[in-house]
Order: sequence, then C-alpha cells, then structure tokens
Amino acid sequence: MDQQLSIAAVVTAGWNPKEDDPLARYAHGGPKAIIPIAGKPMVAHVVDALAQSRYVGHVVIVALEPSLGIRFSVPVDYLPDHGELVANASAGIQYTLAHYPDIDAALLCGSDVPTITPAIVNDFIEACFRTDHEVYYSIVERSVMETRFPQSRRSYIHLHDGDFAGGDLVLFRPGVNLDHQALMKKLATARKSALRQASMLGPAIFLRLLARRLSLAEAEKRAQEIFEVRARAVPCPYAEVGMDVDKPFQLEIVRAELEARAVNAAS
Repeated sequence: MDQQLSIAAVVTAGWNPKEDDPLARYAHGGPKAIIPIAGKPMVAHVVDALAQSRYVGHVVIVALEPSLGIRFSVPVDYLPDHGELVANASAGIQYTLAHYPDIDAALLCGSDVPTITPAIVNDFIEACFRTDHEVYYSIVERSVMETRFPQSRRSYIHLHDGDFAGGDLVLFRPGVNLDHQALMKKLATARKSALRQASMLGPAIFLRLLARRLSLAEAEKRAQEIFEVRARAVPCPYAEVGMDVDKPFQLEIVRAELEARAVNAAS
C-alpha cells in the first residue's frame, strides 16, 4: 500500500436525544460524544484512533462546540451542527474535500465507536484502496461481531452471503456525488432497520431480502443505480467498527474494554 496516501477524517458528534433516551443521564445535558470513558470523553478515543493512523493527516469534527474545551491529541477543525445526521455528514465531507483538495479521500466516522484502533483504521483504508470505487461502507459479519462482543445486540441485515451489521467507517473519494439528500435522510432514519432500508431499494430487492436470497453484490448494484455512485460494502474483520454506543449496556461494554486496555498499557 502507498504510504503517501493522505486522508482527512470527519467525526460526526451531533446528538438530539429524546426525553426518555437512556444515555441522556450519562451525558449530563451535553452531547453523547462527551460521555467519559476510561479517563476521557468518548469522542477523544475516536479522534486518537483516527489521528494515529498512518494515513490520516487532518481531523474535522462536526456538531461539537469548541467551548466544551475538550483536549484532543491533535489539532482539529470544528464545524457547527447542521441539525441532523445526514446534513452533518454531508457538511463535513464537503468541507473536507474543499479545504483539503490534495487528499486522496475523506473518512467519515461516528463519535460513538470508541474501541476502534489505529490498526483498524489503517486496515479499512487499505481495503478500500484495493478497488476503484467512490464510496466504501464498512460492514461486520455476525459471527465476527458476536464472537468479539457477544452481548452487543446489534441489528443485522440477512443476506444470502450471511448476516451483516453496518459499521461506522465510510470512505469517500474526491468527486463523489453527494446530491441525494432526501433519500439519504430516509436511509438515516431507517439505519437501525434493515427491512426499511431494503424497501427503499424497490419491491424486487425487498422481496429477495425477505426470502434471504439477496446477495451483497445485488444490494451493492441496486444502491449504485439509485445513488448514482460507484459504491462498495467492505466486510471488516474487526467488530469494533460496529460497536457503537446507543444504549447504556453498550456503554458498559466499551467502558470495560477501554478500562482494560488502560490497565494493560500501564502494566
């Protein structure tokens, strides 16, 4: 792999909890990204993993106020909250590609996957650059997820090739088409439901999914037709990519993991 690859990472940290959101009490009125884990805010673990990748040279954070005073290990660019997930992601990618025109790609990551590591980030980037696509979306096979984090209770899409959970790493090459905002919003709303996502790809795809006859290649092809981009799903051998924190029990899983790492690092 070319060691000269230059990647800018975009971290989305927006969060609008409902009144009964079980994570709200852990954030004490602030964004989920600042929930403390193993001595620092959750988002700081994510930024550390990205910044320590051999390929990442810039980090952009969307929807996190600089006034919170979080100390990061590297300088970061801040972008304001654009109101919801898709708008934040799109704004971050567009800003990054415009302000860092010489980069080879922008890497989108959520602020709630604190167990990712620099090695995982490196591996995903390298896997993406083995093919010539415009968008690369990480996925994790069920056995990988449940072997590493058996209590994670992730949701899966059931394909002919196997059961897959969505990951939180998405890579965009320069020149990618980001114009499908309305459809992207629907997908974001349905991101926790594989059936709702598949229904947006048309009735034929939906029925094949219900029958577990839909292959990963077929799903990719249909998504490319709808979004008019050359997209590829990248199976990751690392469950950490899909270990996002949505519920208190998932917070406790990652907290135990990161506290154990801290102890091992100190010994």
